Amino acid sequence: MKRLLFLLAMATFLFYDFSLQAQTKTKQEIKAERKAHRQAMRAHNKMVRQLQNEIAYQNALQALKNNSWALQANTLYNNYGMPISVTNNTNFIAMDRNRVSLQLAFNGFNPGPNGLGGITVTGWPSSIHERIDKKGNVTYTFNVMGAAIFAQVTVQLSYGSNYATATVTGNTNGRQLTFSGILLPYSQSNIFESGFSF
Repeated sequence: MKRLLFLLAMATFLFYDFSLQAQTKTKQEIKAERKAHRQAMRAHNKMVRQLQNEIAYQNALQALKNNSWALQANTLYNNYGMPISVTNNTNFIAMDRNRVSLQLAFNGFNPGPNGLGGITVTGWPSSIHERIDKKGNVTYTFNVMGAAIFAQVTVQLSYGSNYATATVTGNTNGRQLTFSGILLPYSQSNIFESGFSF
């Protein structure tokens, strides 16, 4: 009980002391302290974002090296470069070991061959090459062949982020489709793959 009274008395004394100090500060000093605090918080938040981006980049780079990754697209670009906003868990290109999946799913009344308003194709990768330039930018290329796909894929991952693009170029007709979004390890992705694939 005595200890509790002592702690209560100390808290009261400290509160009184802080209130006296606050009263003795001028408005300019208080403004300057608040400004310095805001600047310190901005610098801290910027440093935290940079660290998070660096960790995301390293995870994406390791996923590419392991051949186990998923690029969840929030934007698709057609052969003419026209952007189309899409849902990232149903529009993706992914590689898990020796299997590549490419899925398109558009919102609308047409269920499409995959039941999601688009198409899902699978295939097997070959001729996988990875190149990292002096700045840390990654170019990852491979061929994919399956029952309904025969194409070359080029993944571009810029240093300092896990935001990437994957351009799929048909080997027979030369048409291109570009997926743009975040690249994650396959095990960390939240993709939903249709059960109807070609």
